[in-house]
Amino acid sequence: MTEKQDQGEIQPETEMMTRGWEPARGMGSIKTPLFQTSTFTFESAQAAKRAFDITYGGEEPDSDEEVGYIYTRLEHPNLVVVESRLAVWDQADRALLFSSGMSAIYTALLTLLRPGHLILHSSPLYGGTNSLFEKVLAPLGIEAVAFGPEAVEAELDELVAGRNLGVVYVESPANPTNDIFDIGMAARVARRNQAPTMVDNTYLGPIGQQPHEHGADVVVYSATKYYGGHSDLLAGVVTGPNPVMGPIKTMRYRIGTHADPHSAWLLGRSLETYALRAQRQVDNASRVAGFLAAHPKVSRVGYLGLIGEDDPRRAILDRQCTSAGAMITFEVKGGREEAFRFLDSMKLIGLATSLGGTESIASHPATTSHSNVDAEIRRRMGVTEAMIRFSVGIEAVDDIIADLEQALAAV
Repeated sequence: MTEKQDQGEIQPETEMMTRGWEPARGMGSIKTPLFQTSTFTFESAQAAKRAFDITYGGEEPDSDEEVGYIYTRLEHPNLVVVESRLAVWDQADRALLFSSGMSAIYTALLTLLRPGHLILHSSPLYGGTNSLFEKVLAPLGIEAVAFGPEAVEAELDELVAGRNLGVVYVESPANPTNDIFDIGMAARVARRNQAPTMVDNTYLGPIGQQPHEHGADVVVYSATKYYGGHSDLLAGVVTGPNPVMGPIKTMRYRIGTHADPHSAWLLGRSLETYALRAQRQVDNASRVAGFLAAHPKVSRVGYLGLIGEDDPRRAILDRQCTSAGAMITFEVKGGREEAFRFLDSMKLIGLATSLGGTESIASHPATTSHSNVDAEIRRRMGVTEAMIRFSVGIEAVDDIIADLEQALAAV
């Protein structure tokens, strides 16, 4: 954070307009230009040596030193500008931008884990993350053990007792069920075992939840979703303190999982309206969830804003979250046939598997995003054949509800 922001004078929404960019660096351009290049020249051989010494040799630049760029796989101007803005949202020392959410998760885990390590993780998980644990990390000798949303601290301690804990991984709220997990509890277990806590905050984003404040060491996002917000880019983000982020950055340039200049430039554009879009989506989702909860053809609605005062999850929600988000899970009465009939009857709402964009979209997790998860594991996750995952957009909310109503009439 800047000194002014620390004093409460500049808010993140304002920082998104100018942070990290000086118009004088780009012929007066008020917006960051797109630096579409693969390599950079140096003013002298000594300048080239200094850039490589810092990048590969681990030397620290002087406080007023401008280190030249070398090669776009290592770093580029669009990357640096956007990373400086992303760090502001999480109030973190550093943010790193990746080519996708999955490349962000994998690069961070590849840095933190070694064969023989245990991943203790929340469940449900996004299908891609679940497959990463089972299909990629398990063959490398890294075991993954799950805990559910109702697990207490003693149960987590028991799961890791006598084992070499590598990381505690929490996805909260969970994709697709909207289950919430106690990040602070997970962090306490991790600290007792000298392991880091890693939190996927894609569903709520920094406006709805600040995991670092609750003990998370590393926070990850699919920036394709709410940060990007226009369904036209792929990107991932990792944030955290410098001692953790330095090795992750080194791993990134070694395996080449950074975001390209155009994707970074698009994300920088999107960050300027992130707060506006997110608030509109939350407002819309609140009304949509109320409509669904009252509909006779809907058997269950999973939405954070519907958690009652007497619900045991309420304490976590109040302590941890500042927004209910814009993701809704609901089940139509019946099963797959009724769910498909609903999806096929939508007119305004798109049938797609991403989330967080300006447009409203819905999907059937059991046969799409979580189809590569074993059926028994899906059952334990609570991913049913009647379940619909709904990402609420920024359209006029009455139009969204009208489309839901006519699609439910076909069930």
